[in-house]
Amino acid sequence: MAAPAAISLAVGGLLVVVVHLLRSYFSLSHIPGPFWAKFTNLWRFKSQNSKGHTTRLIALHKKYGKLVRLGPNHVSISDPAAIPIVYSTNPTWKKGPSYYGAVPISKKRTVPSIIAMDEVQHTAVRKSVGRAFTTNSLLDYEDSIEATGRELVEALTKNPETDIGQWLQFFAMDMLIRVAFSDTLGLLGKGGDIDGTLAAVMDRFDHWGRWAAVPDIDFLVNKSRLATLLRGVGDSPLARVGMNKLEARKNDVNKETYKDLCSKFLEGQAKYPDLMRQDAILGVIMSTIGAGADTTAGTLTYTLYFLSQNPAARSKLEQEIKDGLRAGTLSNPPRWAEVNNLPYLDAVLKESMRVLPVASWGLDRVVPPAGAMIAGKFIPGGTVVGCQIDAVHLDEEVYGKDSTSYRPERWLEANEDQRRRMDRSFLTFSAGKRVCTGIHIAWLEMKKTLPLLLMNFNVSSPS
Repeated sequence: MAAPAAISLAVGGLLVVVVHLLRSYFSLSHIPGPFWAKFTNLWRFKSQNSKGHTTRLIALHKKYGKLVRLGPNHVSISDPAAIPIVYSTNPTWKKGPSYYGAVPISKKRTVPSIIAMDEVQHTAVRKSVGRAFTTNSLLDYEDSIEATGRELVEALTKNPETDIGQWLQFFAMDMLIRVAFSDTLGLLGKGGDIDGTLAAVMDRFDHWGRWAAVPDIDFLVNKSRLATLLRGVGDSPLARVGMNKLEARKNDVNKETYKDLCSKFLEGQAKYPDLMRQDAILGVIMSTIGAGADTTAGTLTYTLYFLSQNPAARSKLEQEIKDGLRAGTLSNPPRWAEVNNLPYLDAVLKESMRVLPVASWGLDRVVPPAGAMIAGKFIPGGTVVGCQIDAVHLDEEVYGKDSTSYRPERWLEANEDQRRRMDRSFLTFSAGKRVCTGIHIAWLEMKKTLPLLLMNFNVSSPS
């Protein structure tokens, strides 16, 4: 009796799997894509962990069109017209499960991450601490950026032939710690990482890219209570820094004199204690530092590379800076009110982020239950979709026939309507309600630091 029952159970289980696979296959059978991607997320997992993933996705969109099926329930989009649909603010589409890879660990448990929060959590955070990220708060952080900029100039002066990308990572990390806590870790002074903090930040992004396609496996293998106990996973170095500085601030008798992120977060917690708990503050701080340190350093590094490879663009930017210095409209170090009015600087940075966005995976969202029309095809509710940033940024109708070329002038030559289309299709900081929380801080940092470097150094790539 036992054997027939076991066989029946096995057959029943197999039928359930087959029915699930067939249902998944036929629900999106009208969307083309790689054969194995129609049945398993392992195709995407393998691709994301293999060299050339971004190039592969761009090629798939060229082959199949605006919609490409990358998993049993996952569709990649390259249509700029889909952006206001997928990243609508009313209704707001839920973030896809791939964002779970960005959730950090502290004390063997997951910590709320502003990147991966659901809409209820995110709304609560924005209500309680949103003012810390507004344009009106930027001037509160300018001195922190300038102080760290002076340290960067000193370090590079002592190391005239060096890997500037590495120093920009040290700079970004020290700068964001200073913006957050009016303090610094001292990576620039040491010329290296301290207690593995920077390495932890870099690993967090690597981890997200590595596991985004299989969040359930990520939880089981890396983040479940059992996994963290068995593997002996301790606190992230960044979590330790954040907790230590949060506790120090709470006990600081002068805390009301600070104008940093920590001060604004604690004010928000005091005003909305039910919305902003300790874990949420730690998560937001970790998200701000973690996301900003890697992305802005990377953007500045490859912007310098693009300028070294495009002498005409570099000359125009250097001339804009020289003209400003000569006219007295630009200081050394430059102030935010000055660099925010430099059109070619703005174009250079936007073009760098268009051609080589730091986050090269899709910004996943879940289609609402009623489904949606995207790029002329019906996508059923519950499907995970995401606009593939690189493919969108290469759209020739939006960015021109030379969209693969690095040409900052396109941002200045475009008429008003075309410029609006270009801005709407620019996904480096995401789009809609969940646009990057630290976008204004990122612009402040990059627009002040790039001119500072060009004022003080001749930056070139190895021949």
